[in-house]
Amino acid sequence: MRSTSWQTFRFAMIYMISQPIAFLITPLISTSGYQGWISLLLGGLISALFLCCTVYIGRLNPDVPWVQSGEQIIGKWPHRFFLFVVLYWCVYYVSIDIESFTLFYGSIYMRETPQWFLQLIIGLVIVITARWGLVSIVYMADGLFLITIIGIAIILGLFSANADFQMFPALWTHHKMGMALRDSFTAVSWFGEWFVFLFIVPHLKFGPKTLRNLLSACLLVTFAVTMQWMLTLFNFGSYYGSRIQYPLLELIRSSTLSGFLGNADPLLIGLWTTSMFIHDAFLLYIGTKCAAELFKFQTRKAILPLLGGTAVVVALQYSRDTTRFLTEMNIPSIVIFWVLVDALPVYYAVIAYARIKFGKKLFTNQ
Repeated sequence: MRSTSWQTFRFAMIYMISQPIAFLITPLISTSGYQGWISLLLGGLISALFLCCTVYIGRLNPDVPWVQSGEQIIGKWPHRFFLFVVLYWCVYYVSIDIESFTLFYGSIYMRETPQWFLQLIIGLVIVITARWGLVSIVYMADGLFLITIIGIAIILGLFSANADFQMFPALWTHHKMGMALRDSFTAVSWFGEWFVFLFIVPHLKFGPKTLRNLLSACLLVTFAVTMQWMLTLFNFGSYYGSRIQYPLLELIRSSTLSGFLGNADPLLIGLWTTSMFIHDAFLLYIGTKCAAELFKFQTRKAILPLLGGTAVVVALQYSRDTTRFLTEMNIPSIVIFWVLVDALPVYYAVIAYARIKFGKKLFTNQ
């Protein structure tokens, strides 16, 4: 498979937007209030920095998979350590998504269904999607892209009619830069994971157009999340907006629209569900590449059930204490861990730049 730059843009958009648009809004309103737009803007800038470092690393040795070429930049054992961290991060991330999705469906639509059954089914679907391979995942994102963009545009347009724009001056008067800076790292932890595109090398070529289109995807994700944050804040206020768990669903339910648009929540939930499956299937794909390189497995597909099953087991443990799960999702230690993982390309880029600056050859195949 040779991915085009625009195909990469569409895939990046679907992959990046599935989580922050569902889970970032409420925590951001509860901590930042009216200054959340500053956190999102700063988070977008930091995310763009991570993206530029990712493209820089991807250009250094574009014909060799990064899981193999990375050790020639920072050394064998540091590279293997980072691969293990990414493997752990992927499984942990999938388990969080499974539990979040189970809480959503179990509390709203399937209250009588045991949580373990929902988690098992969701984990099975994610594993099957990942088993189809990278090509199928990318094409699924292609098919979902246009519908998602249209859906976001319609929602922003329709529900802006009920928004109280008299709150707008508060965006300029309520400033605590220390808190905004802290929450910018929370925003980065939700949409700063651009390093995952290193795992597509050499299927993806990091040319000038790729950087441009990925930066466009970064800008579009930041804009869409900021608009939904503002829409939630202007419709519900800072107090109630910080207490609703699923803002987009509440926006639809609280609207005065009738007919198809007033009952569009099943369609939007279907779009979000599909994007989540794409997101988690790609994470398992990355996890199998890390595990195959670390433990020298001959085939990656044999690892998928093991990683998917581990994620389901972790989600089952979370379901035993839902309150703890909800409070831990955005605690400082988890946010710091997420940002440190997202900053992975920065470490490689700094070392690679320093070695090139001192005239040292990076790769033996060049």
